[in-house]
Amino acid sequence: MKQWELSRRDFMKKCVIGGVTVYSAPMLLQQQSAMAKGVASSLAETWYQDGKPAFRFDAIEKITGEKIYGRDYRAKDIPSWPDTQHHAFIVRAHIADKVYQGLDLSVIPKDLMPYKIITAEDLESNALKLPPFYGDNMLLKKGSAPDYLGHEVAILLFNDFAQFLKAKMMLQFHEHFVQYGPETVPYNAASKQPYAGWRIVREESTKGSQDDDIYSTYHSGQFFPKYEGQKLLWPNPVKGSDDIGERGMYLAQTLRQEMTSNDDWFVLNKQYKTQSIEPMMLEPEAYNGFFDKKSQTLHVVITTQSPQDFYLQAGKVLSESPLTQSIKNLVVHSPYIGGGFGGKDHTIFPYYGMIASIFADAPVRLANNRFEQFQSGLKRHPFHFTNQLAFDKSSLKLKGLVADMNLDGGGRENFSSSVAMVGASAIQGIYYIPRNDIVATCLPSYLPTAGSMRGYGSLQSMASIEMMFNEAADEMKVDPFKLRRVNAMVNGDKNTQGSVPLENIRYQEMLDLAEKHEMWQNRQANKTKFDQANPDKSMGVGFGFVSKDYGTGSNAPSSYVGVTPDGKVVVKVFSVEMGTGTDTSQASLISEYLGSAADNLDIAQIEVFDALEIFDDASPYIMSQEHQDKMAKNPRWTPMVVSASSASQSAFFQSHSTKYAAKILFEESLFMAAKTIWEKQGSSGITITDVSWQGGQLHAKDAEPLSLSIICKKAHAEGMITGVMTHGFNRWQWATAKFELNQQQKEYPLDAIALEYGIGANDAVKAKQNKQGFVVQERQAVNYPKVKLNSAMVRYYTPCLTMVELAVHKVSGEVEILRTHTWIEPGKVHVRELVEGQIEGGLTMGIGHVLHEALPQDNTGAGNGEWNIDRYKVPFAKDNGVWTLDYTLLPTIDGSDESKGLAEVVMIPIVPAVVEAIYQATEKRFYHLPITAKDISEANA
Repeated sequence: MKQWELSRRDFMKKCVIGGVTVYSAPMLLQQQSAMAKGVASSLAETWYQDGKPAFRFDAIEKITGEKIYGRDYRAKDIPSWPDTQHHAFIVRAHIADKVYQGLDLSVIPKDLMPYKIITAEDLESNALKLPPFYGDNMLLKKGSAPDYLGHEVAILLFNDFAQFLKAKMMLQFHEHFVQYGPETVPYNAASKQPYAGWRIVREESTKGSQDDDIYSTYHSGQFFPKYEGQKLLWPNPVKGSDDIGERGMYLAQTLRQEMTSNDDWFVLNKQYKTQSIEPMMLEPEAYNGFFDKKSQTLHVVITTQSPQDFYLQAGKVLSESPLTQSIKNLVVHSPYIGGGFGGKDHTIFPYYGMIASIFADAPVRLANNRFEQFQSGLKRHPFHFTNQLAFDKSSLKLKGLVADMNLDGGGRENFSSSVAMVGASAIQGIYYIPRNDIVATCLPSYLPTAGSMRGYGSLQSMASIEMMFNEAADEMKVDPFKLRRVNAMVNGDKNTQGSVPLENIRYQEMLDLAEKHEMWQNRQANKTKFDQANPDKSMGVGFGFVSKDYGTGSNAPSSYVGVTPDGKVVVKVFSVEMGTGTDTSQASLISEYLGSAADNLDIAQIEVFDALEIFDDASPYIMSQEHQDKMAKNPRWTPMVVSASSASQSAFFQSHSTKYAAKILFEESLFMAAKTIWEKQGSSGITITDVSWQGGQLHAKDAEPLSLSIICKKAHAEGMITGVMTHGFNRWQWATAKFELNQQQKEYPLDAIALEYGIGANDAVKAKQNKQGFVVQERQAVNYPKVKLNSAMVRYYTPCLTMVELAVHKVSGEVEILRTHTWIEPGKVHVRELVEGQIEGGLTMGIGHVLHEALPQDNTGAGNGEWNIDRYKVPFAKDNGVWTLDYTLLPTIDGSDESKGLAEVVMIPIVPAVVEAIYQATEKRFYHLPITAKDISEANA
């Protein structure tokens, strides 16, 4: 084993937390291994051809089987680790209504015994506990009932793989290994207070949407309930009260009363239920870690899409335990791919691995098999809706929405509060609603923890409102396109929170395109023809139209774009690759300014951006305006330093900081270097508007084209800017700030910039460089979005409409997807093939949600540890019409170059589309998901 020596060449300092210095050492693609497998380096360099990607940036590493997933790594693969690999097994409770009494290891032979059993008593005696976000009871104590199915009770450590595997196979499903008391006890979850209670009340002005609201969350503020057990106690309704809660409750009560009393309204009152779903990401969660006592360093390899959170929280966990006082350094390795449809966002799993490492005698690997992932991984929240939707009988316009949604959050809170809020704010879909009272309540349960899975609450709520629109159109005998046209939002309309969406609204345009499609126009004729040719089947057509938010309300992207003296382009971003193609898109989009895509791209970068020298000090969601105004005077302060890779953020938010880094590099340096060369060649008077990139060369009229390598050599030799690092902050609009660059004041939608200079930089520049080699550009002034925008909840939207043609077998109830067409407004498309991939993958997940996937919400569900893909039905290619999938991408509006987040919205409209198409085929409506073949068969009987 090589001695571990700290070097900035290998590891970059992130921060010091309680005396523990946290470093990041991202695991990069191992191209040299791919080359050893016979893949020529020249092939890897051809990923970008003729101004667009020829294949994905990471394609070669994937097809040659490189180690790009965290579970691929063993101790022998990591420099400075011993080759010896130990293994850990988490024992979990499969019962939640009996008292845990310990483990009976007599069920395995003595030669298979673990060398260490880590228990709750070990954690308690050493003051080891979870970060507050995850709650308490990291391991279950003897004499206590589990908080949830799958509650972790112990960690077993083994020093030999064969021994570990045999023992695990014998123990994992042994009925008597985990011991319980004989008596049934109440579930602990029943005595815990709710995870969340949200209420969104709005009443428009008597002058309509364009005037100030009489009351809205954005205009008036938010109010919250008190809790009495699991009962929510809202303020008393008081007309005209100065208290926002009392005034809001009066308007909410008035709307609810009018739902039952207004004879001029058609009111649809329905209940809907959605299911618990497993993310089913390709890579179950895994961890590897090594506590090097000699160097007082803990190394960890984690699989997560939020590594920056782990950096901060893990250091605090270590700093507060006497057992870990000897740990002075924490080195976090982030594998190349860290996502899982939200299932690895703020997952608790790495903390169990860290505990195992502390007690292990050698590097220890902890890796879920698929049974364990089902039992312990984050799930999609089940929802139960009671919705009332009111239409004016004459005008068909919406008059109001009352929605009561109840979520099951599972055993730990995780992001349940946020999911409830997003579900509540998303339920309006594409429609303008003049009055609303939307209540979202999330309760704990004894089921596995629900978290930030793809869709994040909006999948459930928007599907319900679309199903209501389809049924309302049927009940009122109105064309479903007409009903939507009457009620679709237009520019200037407010959402249910009282905030105005930022983009141009193109819902009418999308409705026109969909209605004219042959699938809709010829649906009756096609059905008659199909049904006659297939007497055992019935065909139906349906569609759904939603508009999904993207962003979190506090996005903080960072990017670096730089060039080497020989013209190679290097890009570094904070985002984690989750299979969506973030690496490919970020490497590609800079070509607009540099004439070339990136030659090297580093993702999941956190510590690199220490060069910006910025800090935050409070949650941007709850800070006061006074605090923000005070802190903004410090040019190194920002409301948030870094955010997670979530909420469809890369196309818009990450691209923003990357684009501006490339733009500043070109405008403030590379163009000037080119201009200097041209002037020496006798071509003068060239302005930046005169130049363009063509075929990798910078062209200007009456001047010799210059290659990027020639320009970069000049920039480096002259000591000009050769690298730009940027940071932005977005609270439903970008922060803007003024900076002095090249002796001129410039304003950008950024709040921090740092510059890197070429090898010819003079002593004055070098004197200003920080230890990372950058010169921080002190901002002259900054304008941060008001904290009031937190109450807007949502302002960025991507609309998506999907139409489906399907057939239902009259006896078996089996559903066959015949064809689909999706219309989406993606904004500026960086890589068309990636958008296509999102549409295809989203459609598949949506079909799984509506027809196939479900976990029982009781003791027979995933928490009992017996679930795997032999029981859990996921859609195959045959289930989603993969060869008859089509789409339309709306072109951008002239003058717009912004991209939109679309990773989540593409999976939502297929859900109500399928529900409606089943109704058109069977004349049976369903109000629960999934709609299985058995459900349809029984309804047809």
